[in-house]
Amino acid sequence: MNERLGLNSHRRIFVVDIENVIGSGAITENDVLRVKDSLEGLYSICSQDLVVIGVSHSKNVFSAHAWTSSRIVLKRGHDGADLALKKVLRDESVANRFREVVIVSGDGIFSEEAGLLRGTGLRVTIHAEIRRVATRLLRFASFANLTYENKVAVQLELAA
Repeated sequence: MNERLGLNSHRRIFVVDIENVIGSGAITENDVLRVKDSLEGLYSICSQDLVVIGVSHSKNVFSAHAWTSSRIVLKRGHDGADLALKKVLRDESVANRFREVVIVSGDGIFSEEAGLLRGTGLRVTIHAEIRRVATRLLRFASFANLTYENKVAVQLELAA
């Protein structure tokens, strides 16, 4: 089990693969605001929480800024948004700074980081479209909110 500072014991980090959530490589400000409203409503995201949005196209950076309190990471190319978000999870002492990580993507590419973070005692929640979630990603999660047409359809507490 890791030793988290008392101030960080309630903080969460949300890593949002916005292009995966939208289901398209081209996003609009309205798309981002719709996702923001949905996630804020479900998770009661507050000022202590950190939201990191990954994009793989520089043209999407401007649309992503519609979520004004978020941090945006960019990596161009195939799986660019995924790789930028993986770098945050891997290199930024997430286990020492947060009590929970919410991976807003169903991509299996996040499986390794999910497993490593859960192994430190961090709660790992997957938020993904039920038709686009990798089984291997769910194996490493503590909890999952699976959506259908932007509404939570299934909530799963997964075995340790």
